[in-house]
Amino acid sequence: MTATPPSSQGPDPTTSPGQAANAAPGGAGGPQSLASQLRGVQLGVRDDLEVTRQLFRGEPSYIIRDPVTFQSQRLSPEDYTVFASIEPSQKLGDVFAALVQKKQADVGHEEDFYRFVMSLHRIGFLQLPISSDKMLYRRHQMKVRARNRERLMSILFLKIPLVNPDAFLTRTINLVKWIFTPHFFALWSAMMLAAGFIVVKRWGEITEPIQGLLATQNLVLMWVTLIGLKIFHEFGHAYCCKHFGGHVPEMGAFMILFTPCAYVDATASWGFNHKRHRVYVCLAGIYFECIIACLAIFVWAFSAPGLVKSAAYNVIFLATVVTVLFNINPLMRYDGYYVLSDMVEIPNLRARSTNYVIAILKRVVFGVPIGQAVRSFSERAILFSYGVCASIYKVTLMLAISAVIASKVFLGGVALAVVYVGSTVFKTLCKLTEYLWQAEETAHARLRAITISAVTLLLLPLALFFVPVPASVVAGAVVIAERESVAHVREPGFVRELWLENGQQVVAGAPLVALENHVYDEQVANAESMVAAAETRIDAFRVTQPAFVEQESAQLRLSRRELEMARTSRAELVVHAPFDGRVVECLEPEANGRFLTAGTPVATIIAGPYQVVAILNEQQMASVRPEVGDVVSFRSVAFPGLTIEGHIRRVFPAGSRKVDMESLTHLAGGSIAVDPTDGTAAEPYFEILIDLDKTQAGTLRHGITGAVRLASRPTPLGVRATHRIVRFANRLLRE
Repeated sequence: MTATPPSSQGPDPTTSPGQAANAAPGGAGGPQSLASQLRGVQLGVRDDLEVTRQLFRGEPSYIIRDPVTFQSQRLSPEDYTVFASIEPSQKLGDVFAALVQKKQADVGHEEDFYRFVMSLHRIGFLQLPISSDKMLYRRHQMKVRARNRERLMSILFLKIPLVNPDAFLTRTINLVKWIFTPHFFALWSAMMLAAGFIVVKRWGEITEPIQGLLATQNLVLMWVTLIGLKIFHEFGHAYCCKHFGGHVPEMGAFMILFTPCAYVDATASWGFNHKRHRVYVCLAGIYFECIIACLAIFVWAFSAPGLVKSAAYNVIFLATVVTVLFNINPLMRYDGYYVLSDMVEIPNLRARSTNYVIAILKRVVFGVPIGQAVRSFSERAILFSYGVCASIYKVTLMLAISAVIASKVFLGGVALAVVYVGSTVFKTLCKLTEYLWQAEETAHARLRAITISAVTLLLLPLALFFVPVPASVVAGAVVIAERESVAHVREPGFVRELWLENGQQVVAGAPLVALENHVYDEQVANAESMVAAAETRIDAFRVTQPAFVEQESAQLRLSRRELEMARTSRAELVVHAPFDGRVVECLEPEANGRFLTAGTPVATIIAGPYQVVAILNEQQMASVRPEVGDVVSFRSVAFPGLTIEGHIRRVFPAGSRKVDMESLTHLAGGSIAVDPTDGTAAEPYFEILIDLDKTQAGTLRHGITGAVRLASRPTPLGVRATHRIVRFANRLLRE
């Protein structure tokens, strides 16, 4: 979760002489053109800029680094030729004329040359004396808007520079250089294998406490652990950059969701000639975290329950799950993004991907030529795929953050979501309208542009809320039989004999398991002796004392009842099949001789065709409104390619938070989260019983899980989204 990545690049110039072949002439002779303002200007390139020549996808590029702002800029060889030709002793008009004479620029693209000069000025590589009031005012307005956006987002993401660690790193680099040696890397690999073996062997034990990580009593410990771990992570970037000769001029804190995370400026690594060195710096933070994670796994595995074990577990979780979700995730501008950018050799990957996706949309909708020079199919595929995925991920992440905040502070999360979504939609519509109605690129298709803007601004919102769209709901389900029963032990005892196995056909009353318990044998023997004694006394009293016969007869009846009860208990040591059917689950042969308590399941007997029980939450029930006879489809996890049709046989109208189908809960790998202590869910669930097509259901097995697809009522997308937001808000308010 590093706040500043180990390498950073400024945006590529939007227009440069190297791209002039794809650009329209700029009208250099116009009264307000840049050419008319800048031809007589003399200026030079800053002397303190650092220049590095590198290869990207087999082609040379020049990296210009600003040692003051620590930003980097990539130039193509053609652009660098123009950049290097700018001399303080020459006017810009003379510089352009010289480039034309050397056939390094086209006379028809003079305006593009000055746009390129302006782009260099914007990133601070040149000092450009322009006194245009309108241009300065527009620039002032842009800066004010940028500052306002930064203030808004700084609530969640605030960067605070603290120290210049370069001198400290220089003094201490010799103490940690051994971490970057091949010998330690081999030791690190062995530690990773050992730690991985422990995790695999004790997987159940290591995943069980995850539910309690966000418990109130653990939040402070987890928060402190995260801060310490990320400081260690950033020192990994810093020392690795220093190891390869780079400078680290800044270190500070980045407030991410009100949590301080360390960051370092290791952008000097972007000037390294060797790609592997740049990748090493990007991965050094994760490398250092893995060292701590390995040690934490060993501490967790060999320590007793307590504070030390809990702290070690927090380190394991934060150094693995959080690192995978953030640091190594290439869709976020952290370590993984820059590693991917270096591996595919496409600097400014996000900006170029976004521009390429927009260029494709322009080409498809308006026939505007794609101006960005993308030479190979693989590069086009990477730019398009990354641009689409990054845009979707950005929106999803922001909405997820809003949902998390809303779960804690309802109004704060809702306000953040409204501001973000509203501002994004508003800015997008404004830019789109301006482009469609005023851009030169759409001049040849202005009527089509106006039509598209009208559809976007008017018809599309109406369609979202008034045009029904068919949809479906997918719910978890379990295969059961029409009739099934679990045979249990009624009286405790030791298993003496088993007469069952999986798949066996049984008849009603057939013995399944025989147990023995000497306590019941003794009870029967004692009851029989008491009955015999009572009968003997009655025979004697009839001759000698007839008055006691009635009293002994009452005792005899009591003894016979006790004998009957003892014999019944002993008889129940044998478990019988409840009806004709097939055994699907039963005791294994290894259970012979084992002691079983009352209530222990012995076997599951099923009969009749297969059915499916699906479980739906309140939202799904409201969307589907299932009725008896509705057609549904079922796919099992065992046969994902087989779709079995079915009809709803029964809808249970009463919902319950108690989920009896354990195989559908997260305890058995399902999607329904329940409390492991009592099996209750956070919301009520409803059951639906479904009859499957008998000709297709023969391939199924009892107890396997799957998914049922139910058709919901056609509803406009806007209405559907509104309902979900309202349900989410109601759930938060109830909590």
